[in-house]
Amino acid sequence: MPILCITGLPGSGKSTVSGILAEMGFRVIVMGDYVRREAEKMGISSGEAATRLRLMYGSRIIARLVLEDLRRLSNGRVAVEGLRSREEYEAFREEYGEVKLIFTVASLGVRFRRLASRGRPDDPKSIMDLMARDYRELAFGLGDLIGLADYVIVNEGLSMEDLRSRVALIVREVYGEA
Repeated sequence: MPILCITGLPGSGKSTVSGILAEMGFRVIVMGDYVRREAEKMGISSGEAATRLRLMYGSRIIARLVLEDLRRLSNGRVAVEGLRSREEYEAFREEYGEVKLIFTVASLGVRFRRLASRGRPDDPKSIMDLMARDYRELAFGLGDLIGLADYVIVNEGLSMEDLRSRVALIVREVYGEA
């Protein structure tokens, strides 16, 4: 069974798409939760942990942690939110065979407003903070994923119902049903 993976820059709507998939019965795994968990263990910020983990253990480390958990779970439809590199994508392809990649896109200003209202401790405090975070995530290889994307959702100016419809269309296309 194919696995859905969701990627995009911070604030582009990955969590919203994942939430819609969860409502549709998908088991959703958020890669950022693994980074935040490791950051807490290390006593550092999640941004620093994301970089340090990849430097210490390689670019697939977060994907490997997720895959360890997924192997223990029962079957069913799975969505993984937060891929950051081609290497992570390839790790999921090697495990599942078929990966359908959804890339969410939104402008810098829209993404900043979304993140500023979210309230996580690691959210950017300024546009420059967000640009620095974008730079870090693009350095991980996030930009390479747009070329691999099966679907691109421009998540700007959409109503929640429009976004739900687009996600449902993807699910129908991939699985033959919503």
